[in-house]
Amino acid sequence: MTKMKIEKVLKDWKHLGIAMPRGDKGSFDAEVTGDPCIVWDETIRKWRMFYFAQRRNEEGKEFNSVAHSIQIEFDNEKRWEKQGKLIYTNPEVVGDGAHKPWILMDPYRPNHPVSINGSFFLFVATYLGENKVIHQASATSLVGPWTFKPEPVIERGSNNDFDAYHVDTVTAYWFEDRKKILIYYKGYPATPQADQPGSPYGSATAAALLDPETGECQKIGKIITPSEGSHGTAGWVSTIQLFPAKKGGWFGLITGSPNPPASPEEEPEMREPAPSLGSWAYTEDEWPVSGWKVEKEPITTLDAIPEKAKEWGEKTNLWRHHILLLPDDSAQLYYNAGSYGTERMFFRESITQSKKRA
Repeated sequence: MTKMKIEKVLKDWKHLGIAMPRGDKGSFDAEVTGDPCIVWDETIRKWRMFYFAQRRNEEGKEFNSVAHSIQIEFDNEKRWEKQGKLIYTNPEVVGDGAHKPWILMDPYRPNHPVSINGSFFLFVATYLGENKVIHQASATSLVGPWTFKPEPVIERGSNNDFDAYHVDTVTAYWFEDRKKILIYYKGYPATPQADQPGSPYGSATAAALLDPETGECQKIGKIITPSEGSHGTAGWVSTIQLFPAKKGGWFGLITGSPNPPASPEEEPEMREPAPSLGSWAYTEDEWPVSGWKVEKEPITTLDAIPEKAKEWGEKTNLWRHHILLLPDDSAQLYYNAGSYGTERMFFRESITQSKKRA
């Protein structure tokens, strides 16, 4: 199996517009398309994208779902073809709450899914009451149907824990040598965190280890906290898309914000104040659960977005960054942008590849 490694972080991008438009009024993705996770589907030999879709009824009630689409032609105007919502054998487990999907990947081959004992794994954020947890599903095909485990794979902490309010925004990687799944998730506190004086209620990146044979999941704890001082992730920080580095260690693509959230009592629903921005992190450690350092400057700021891209709708937030790393060493950067509840998915192409096409 060929391992794919990147030499340096990618910072120079050409904006290409909307990657996944919202659907027609009343459709499953009429209000939001975002939070992409792209993997290679060997069955059809195309890239398959899983994404968060949302619609709202006339009363404003939100209906969340996970949808998927397949690659058409990257050099054409229409690059993805929607395949509809995922099918579940037991949808009652997650109701209308499943969102922010992630397919279990090989950490050494970015964007390539892993099958363990004939099954692919899907992780999603869901709601238990007003609070979020992480659920896990499995299927013998990336198309599904997917079957959820009845109980959450990661539950909230308690009392003063860093993840007592929500656990959210999951990524996951199968480390075959350890026979464990390394899960990254975002933990929101319900009470102020003493080790985060600049952002006591800001979310942190956390890690957990899942044994796929027994189903036992053990939390490791926080691994990246909101940064101190003037920093792109001083307010809150989300989870890692993992890339092995050629010179050793790991690069991580994350999302965060310089603005800290208020307490849950003041603003219970706004745990991620704008602007959401993409950033890079790096650890030289072989086992990527420690040593992470986030670059001070984000990939881009809202002010630096070209006027044409702003006209397309790239504003307010650049959320849930995800890179599709292609075999020719080119890359595409996906993210959802816009005001909360009206987001669309946009994408960019690495400048190096853009020059090759010119």
